[in-house]
Amino acid sequence: MKPLYLNGRTGMTVALDEPALRVAAPGRAPTLYPLQRISRVIASGSVEWSTAALLACAERGITVTFLHADGAIHAYLFGESTQRAGLFCRLRDLLDRPDWRERYGDWYRAMESHARRALVKRLDLDLDKAPSAARLTALLDAHKQRYASPGICRFLDKRLRGLLAALVAELLAETGLAAEPARGLSDRLDLGRDLVGLLAWNLHLPVLELLSRGDQGHDQRLDDAELVRLFEAHSAKLRQVGRGVLNRLHGWLAELG
Repeated sequence: MKPLYLNGRTGMTVALDEPALRVAAPGRAPTLYPLQRISRVIASGSVEWSTAALLACAERGITVTFLHADGAIHAYLFGESTQRAGLFCRLRDLLDRPDWRERYGDWYRAMESHARRALVKRLDLDLDKAPSAARLTALLDAHKQRYASPGICRFLDKRLRGLLAALVAELLAETGLAAEPARGLSDRLDLGRDLVGLLAWNLHLPVLELLSRGDQGHDQRLDDAELVRLFEAHSAKLRQVGRGVLNRLHGWLAELG
C-alpha cells in the first residue's frame, strides 16, 4: 500500500470508479488508483471530491488529510477503525484525573528530550551539553538559512509538518483513535499535534542535507515534488518512530492506572 498525493490545481477532481479513485485534471488523462492499494491520501490546494469517493475512503479506513496550498492543515477525514480502542479508553481515563495535564506534560517533555538527544547525537554534538528545544531549533534554523531564505525555511517547515500530520492521522486510525475529534478528546488533548511535534525532530537533518546540496539558486528549484520525495524517503522510519511513541504512551498510561 502507498500514500496518494494530490497536488490540487484548478479543475482537479476525484470521483469513485469502483473499486478505485478516478483522478482527473485538465489536459491530462484520468488516472485510476485502486482503493486497496492506498494507505492514506494527502490533498493539497483545490481538489474537488465526490461524496461517493469520500465515503469509499471512510468505509475502508483510509484517512484523507486536506492541506491548504501553503501546507497548513485544513481538515481530516477519518474512516472506521478496524482496531480496538484501548488507547482511547486509557486516554479518556487520563483526562478524568485532576492532575492529567501535569502528568501528560511530564511524559511529553520526556519524549521530546529523547527525540532531541537522538538528533544531537546524529549532529555529533556533546550530549552532556545538549541544548534546549528552543536553542537547538534556533541553531538548526541558522544552519538552514545559510542555504535558503527565512521564508523558504518557514515554508519547508509548514509543508513537511502538513505531510507529517497526514502520516500521524493514519497511525492514529490504526490504533483506534480515528474518531478522536468526535469523541471529545481533542477539546483538551491534541495528540495528533503533539505527535507531529515529536516526529518533526527527525526531519531537521534531512532538510538541512537537502538544502546544503544546492547553491544560491536552490530556493527557486525546490518544488513540492522534491519535498514529497524527501518525506517518502524517510516515511518508513517516521512510521516506526511514531508507532514506538504510541506504544510508549500506551505502556505509560497502563502503568499510571
